[in-house]
Amino acid sequence: MKKLFVLLTAFIAVSLAQEKPVDAKLIDSKFEALNHRLDQLAKTIDDVLWYDRISDVANIDKVYIVGPPPAKVKNPTAMGAKNPVKFWSYVFIPQKLDRSKKYPLLVFPHGGVHADFTTYYTHIIRELMAQGYIVVAPEYRGSTGYGRAFYEQIDYGGLEIQDNHGCP
Repeated sequence: MKKLFVLLTAFIAVSLAQEKPVDAKLIDSKFEALNHRLDQLAKTIDDVLWYDRISDVANIDKVYIVGPPPAKVKNPTAMGAKNPVKFWSYVFIPQKLDRSKKYPLLVFPHGGVHADFTTYYTHIIRELMAQGYIVVAPEYRGSTGYGRAFYEQIDYGGLEIQDNHGCP
């Protein structure tokens, strides 16, 4: 019985030693891709929540605008490599707006390096609507919820600033 146990233990040890090692980089890249997909799903859900939470006081739209070309381009001679970066911006217009008058416009960038404009800001947008502001909230390069490629375009305090200044 003791010999059988020793043989079985040796067999298990040899079997484990012959298994392929786990590729940690591959696993990490799969989880990173999953995280970006989950961020996109969360962004879609949050977009629906905007309408639910403030449509009684604001007209809401989400439009594409453009900023400067990417800071880092792998192949600068590739077709379209230096095209402007397109990104989404929320536009909030008060429901009770007299279209014959002029109103102040506020550009409201979200905080955080890799963050996004979420319904966390509902109370602020509601207050700005009550005060008669039109609000543009850009989802500048590097924001989460728009996929890995957009996330990686961040310039850490460079072109994101220009994305926000380029708003109307």
